[in-house]
Amino acid sequence: MCRNQEKNTASGPVQYAQSGYEASFGTYEVNDTHTFTYHVDGALVRSLIGRNLSRRYEFNGTQLIIRSSDPNEHWTVIWSTTARH
Repeated sequence: MCRNQEKNTASGPVQYAQSGYEASFGTYEVNDTHTFTYHVDGALVRSLIGRNLSRRYEFNGTQLIIRSSDPNEHWTVIWSTTARH
């Protein structure tokens, strides 16, 4: 779910969410040490299906940080884990 839903507009050059909700699935392949390609097999926004989306990633402590490789897109997704002892 997007925090700040925009009314019927894309948040960048590519529309990823519909009615504030984003959902997709697919496969990925790591291209080098800091990028991967996400192959969209299915998505709520049907225009994404079949697309190959380039992404940059980095690790920061317990976080995985993902960004678009497109310089016109200004979003970030962060996954964080809690270390267990």
